[in-house]
Amino acid sequence: MANRKVTKCLSIKLLLVISLFFVATATKAQNKIQVTSFNRMETDVTARITAPQRDQNGEVCALIRIVTIEKDLMFEPDALGIVSRENKPGEIWLYIPRGARRISIMHDKFGVLRNYFYPDIIEKATVYEMEIQIGDGTQQTPTNTNTQLIVMRPDPATADIYIDDEKVPTENGLFTATMKKGTHTYRVESPMYAPEAGIIDLGSEQKIMSVTLKPRFGYLEIFSLPEQDAKVFINNELAGQTPYKSDRMPLQEYRIRIEKDFFFPMDSTITIFAGKTSSLTFKMKSTIKPKEPRRTLVMAEVGYHPSQISFGAMVGIVSKNGAYLRFRSDFGSASTELECDDTGALANGTGTPYYKEGVTTKARMSITAGYLRQIIKPLYAYIGAGYGNRILAWETIDGELVKNTDHSTTGVAAELGAIGRLGQFAVSVGFQTVNFKYHELSAGIGFFF
Repeated sequence: MANRKVTKCLSIKLLLVISLFFVATATKAQNKIQVTSFNRMETDVTARITAPQRDQNGEVCALIRIVTIEKDLMFEPDALGIVSRENKPGEIWLYIPRGARRISIMHDKFGVLRNYFYPDIIEKATVYEMEIQIGDGTQQTPTNTNTQLIVMRPDPATADIYIDDEKVPTENGLFTATMKKGTHTYRVESPMYAPEAGIIDLGSEQKIMSVTLKPRFGYLEIFSLPEQDAKVFINNELAGQTPYKSDRMPLQEYRIRIEKDFFFPMDSTITIFAGKTSSLTFKMKSTIKPKEPRRTLVMAEVGYHPSQISFGAMVGIVSKNGAYLRFRSDFGSASTELECDDTGALANGTGTPYYKEGVTTKARMSITAGYLRQIIKPLYAYIGAGYGNRILAWETIDGELVKNTDHSTTGVAAELGAIGRLGQFAVSVGFQTVNFKYHELSAGIGFFF
């Protein structure tokens, strides 16, 4: 994987060098305009005495006498401009302000000599002589000039280039110029990039170079779950909605906040790093409490009385509120027509029969239904009513059963209790009474489905 990355990087650099080489070669091939010399004419007083001209600031201009027989040349100066042009026999006179740095020379047939930097300081009221060669070069002899071609490609292509602290123009993302041999300073700047500066040493060979600035920005991505379209605030300013992708952002820490109707707002911080995309995913929580799902409860129960035990089952359906149905019995049977009280005397007044010592028959049954409610998440309470009976019968020595009315009852059964839940597992405790005469404690285990 590392080898692939190295190979890819080297390939990109090689392609860049080749493209710059062809640009330089094409520039040289198309330019049939060449400056062969540039000299200060110390004894020439034309600019000062014989034919002076003044710039818009009132200063006396410098004069460049361009030695050529080609009168169709066009000139593009730097920001200071050209004050005046005069075509003379064998020469073109250009009056330029003091401090001018460069000039481009163009011709419809012979191409462009772009950004020729004056190898001497342009002073006011001073005359300079520039000799140029123009043509296809087939009959021209090589000239040894004091200038050299430089080609610079900035990345990004819109970056500003400064040569010797002066901003220079670029065309199609390239800076090309003919400059005086020697050392020159350069500086490349672009918003949200780190500037790069250095020294160029122009010698006998053309200088072709590429300057890649390091970014001082990054990007930000923000997502929200389970829903998108949440408002995104960056440093308390509305920036957009999720899913959000930023433009270039300066390198610093940002405060992020997202808001959406029916969800709690969420806040976070994130740092943007150079050349990277930082990402945040918010898992939002709804302000609407979800409905408790409706569940089915099934329980097996046992009822306890000091003299009797019963068994039963409970079935309920509940979410926050619910209902239940319960059946309980000892599965015994006590069928009797005779009744007595604790004294043993028969209720019909026929006397007191003889009873078998300690021989009793019991029967217990109840059917109830009621209301079931969730009190807190793991705890439910229930209350209900229904029909119930309890029979205690004594057996006589003749084998007849006599119901003891002091310990038997039939009528309304009432109950209340609680159910605890742990996952799907449930346990219950409760109390039931029949006519408030017979009382029973209960416990149960079961499951929620």
